[in-house]
Amino acid sequence: MSKGFRVFKRSELEVELNLELAPTGAKKYPTVSTQDALAVACAALRINGAYLKDTRRFSCEENLTQFANKELVKFAFEERPGMLPMDFIRPVPTEQDYAQVAEIQKWMKRYVMLGLGDLDHFKKDMIATVSEDTVKVNNLGRVAYIPEFVKRDKHETGLKKEIRVEYRDSKHLGNQKDMVEGVAKVLDKRFSTQWESYNYTAVMNGNLVSFMNKNDHDVGAMARIKGRVKAHTQNNLFGANETRLNYVELHKV
Repeated sequence: MSKGFRVFKRSELEVELNLELAPTGAKKYPTVSTQDALAVACAALRINGAYLKDTRRFSCEENLTQFANKELVKFAFEERPGMLPMDFIRPVPTEQDYAQVAEIQKWMKRYVMLGLGDLDHFKKDMIATVSEDTVKVNNLGRVAYIPEFVKRDKHETGLKKEIRVEYRDSKHLGNQKDMVEGVAKVLDKRFSTQWESYNYTAVMNGNLVSFMNKNDHDVGAMARIKGRVKAHTQNNLFGANETRLNYVELHKV
């Protein structure tokens, strides 16, 4: 049994004890180890393969329920059997998950050292949630998002630097409704559940473009694109000129 697992089980017992000792009529939130909570959050991200906002249940019994990350983390510290779904399987963090926690805490500490004044409220809330040795169980939903937040934050920090250095002189392409075609490098992608499509940022001949497409292409991949100019905008990370495309065809090179 690994040291991390023993600590995790001890944290579970602490949650149960806090629930039993809470004074009658008093609103007391038990706490758990921040490190353990983050380790479970990393396990949830590993198990789901992505950050899931909603739980997914399937009609076929052989397909296990995919619990939302925040539910996986909350339920992992729930010791009252009647509060757990029948199909819930408690995630157990691995040594690799705890190693990832160390990297997360290192990244979050970076913000504290640089100062919090210029951060938006969302980032401040993320940092405040895990700034102490323990975290209240009513904040576990927020903790569940932190591994994805740090992963995304690292990517955007690197991408902002890349755009600032490499593509600061990006030019707008064509005029509205003009056809644009060429080979582009995918710089960023985000999946939109509302549109069931990926929102891409790419660079073509040193010029930034963005567009929606249902096909999944990896960041860093080269793809041939063809689409019409929808608007001339600025990149939201750095402010360099960016061309928004519509009706885009996207094919691997």
